[in-house]
Amino acid sequence: MFNKLLNFLYFNNYFKLATYSSKILSIFNNKYKKKIDFFNYFKKRKKKYSQENLKLLYQPKIYIQKFSFDIDEIVKQIYNYDKLYQKNQYTKDGHTNIYQSEHNLEKNEKFEKLSNELQDFINQRLQDDINNNKLKISKLWFVITKKMGIIKKHSHFNSDFSGVFYLKIEESKEIDGALIIYNPMKNIEILEFSDEKNMFIKTVCTEKNYTFKPTKNDLIIFNSYLEHSVNNKNTSNIDRISLPFDLIF
Repeated sequence: MFNKLLNFLYFNNYFKLATYSSKILSIFNNKYKKKIDFFNYFKKRKKKYSQENLKLLYQPKIYIQKFSFDIDEIVKQIYNYDKLYQKNQYTKDGHTNIYQSEHNLEKNEKFEKLSNELQDFINQRLQDDINNNKLKISKLWFVITKKMGIIKKHSHFNSDFSGVFYLKIEESKEIDGALIIYNPMKNIEILEFSDEKNMFIKTVCTEKNYTFKPTKNDLIIFNSYLEHSVNNKNTSNIDRISLPFDLIF
């Protein structure tokens, strides 16, 4: 009965009521505590969604595939970035040994080609899953993770989906530098693209966390409300370089 109530509130854009109701219900049943952050994400966005898009976003998903692009050229542009290692509004995000560029590379002519091709690729690949909606890259930036670098647990409140394109990763069997995506409801669908079958192959992660060990040219996309972190315990001096981005309908 209470699940039906929360779903009714969610699918009718009553996110504030859904959040408060979950908090009250969690006093009597701890399972509702896990839904507070989910509804709170939509409450903070202050955006009205269509029921179609709410249905799409309700089921958490992770898309994994390869994206072919001239990695060396992009890495070169990153190291030639005119504000490289300068302080900006993201310098004090609480991460350790991390440099983030400003979150507007989609407007930078040196990254414009990548941004456009990446957006077109995502829309083509995901068109069936998103009911032929169009996704737009609203923010694009690069992250250089130094040795012992830590990206603290966080989520992205101003987008519908988020992703990471991996440019430079040290090859290792260890999970150092892996992307950890938290799965409090234990129901994330993992969709990994098979070139052989030309389709996504679905599995379901029922563990508390999903750990993704990236390699060069990997592209991962997931719901923006999913919290994630990186702990690069590797002590080597090799930079780990990635291009995170946010997507909106």
